[in-house]
Amino acid sequence: MTALVLSSQIPSGVIDDFDLVTVDGRLLLCAGDGSGGCTWELSEDRWTEYRLDLPYRPADFRAMIGRCPTEDDLSYGYRLYSVCAAVVDGRIVVGGGNYEEPFAQWDLASGAVRAHARPHDGGTGKTTTVRLNGRAFFISCGASTYMWDVERTDAEPVLLPGCRDTVAGIAAGTLNGRPVVVFGDCEDDHVVVWDVDTQSVFRKFPCPVPVADIGLAMLDGRTWVVAAGENRVILGDPDTGAWEWEGPIDEDSIEFDEEEEETESSISCMDIGVVGGRPVAVTGSEDGRVRVWSLKERRLVQGPFAPEHDGEVNAVRIADLDGHTVAVTAGQDHRVLVWDLEQN
Repeated sequence: MTALVLSSQIPSGVIDDFDLVTVDGRLLLCAGDGSGGCTWELSEDRWTEYRLDLPYRPADFRAMIGRCPTEDDLSYGYRLYSVCAAVVDGRIVVGGGNYEEPFAQWDLASGAVRAHARPHDGGTGKTTTVRLNGRAFFISCGASTYMWDVERTDAEPVLLPGCRDTVAGIAAGTLNGRPVVVFGDCEDDHVVVWDVDTQSVFRKFPCPVPVADIGLAMLDGRTWVVAAGENRVILGDPDTGAWEWEGPIDEDSIEFDEEEEETESSISCMDIGVVGGRPVAVTGSEDGRVRVWSLKERRLVQGPFAPEHDGEVNAVRIADLDGHTVAVTAGQDHRVLVWDLEQN
């Protein structure tokens, strides 16, 4: 049975999104707290807040927001509601933005801006960190979607498909020996596979469920697309566009009765990882529930965990903490929970 090993009250409110980095062997959660950036050191249960400089001149700020920055804007810094993070030369770099303001990236410790989108790119939706050919990249969804080389601030970002209103999930990996980025399109419920080397769409195919999040997993030596939506986690073949599994949730393992099944909330977020050599998906739902799905067995194997979040699960990440595979979740209840996925 998966066990809750850590629980922490977020000091400044709700975390809408977060990323995880490891610095000097320490696992850190990086997030935005509505008035800048923050980190949580899991082993010490220690929160640290950071002010982030505004990346735009007052005139640019006014063109985007409709007003000039106030003293509060200048003193509190940039507000992050979507977050990505990476470590460059031993220093944490965070990227993100909010639905009113464009994407930017900062040196977290100093708050200095490293690079940013142009003001006309508009507000920021989904962001994530991906690793391709051993390098870290940020992907940001504004009026257009871009991929940023985190190490090279002088490099122009690469234009990708989608925008903040359509991209519901982002994943990256290798398909047939080639690096790819996969997007879940919530506008028409399609999956888009983008070839990094050719900088073009390799395949676009419909998904049978409304896409809430997307991932990639290796099963039996092949790369599969993993899509989460409604109460389902399903597998798709990116080579053919065919969905191999469209089964519903395993009702017996989560003990639904008819009334509960009718009111069951949809999946809100997902992450893909490996537990004990078994590829899994960990999902969070709008009703605060967290579950583990075995991708090889094509079934729900654990959950919902107790205690649940009181409200929607905003984000989930799988990581290694002190030699154990854990799931980290953040919810609308102002809490971060850490679950040991290996404990029986």
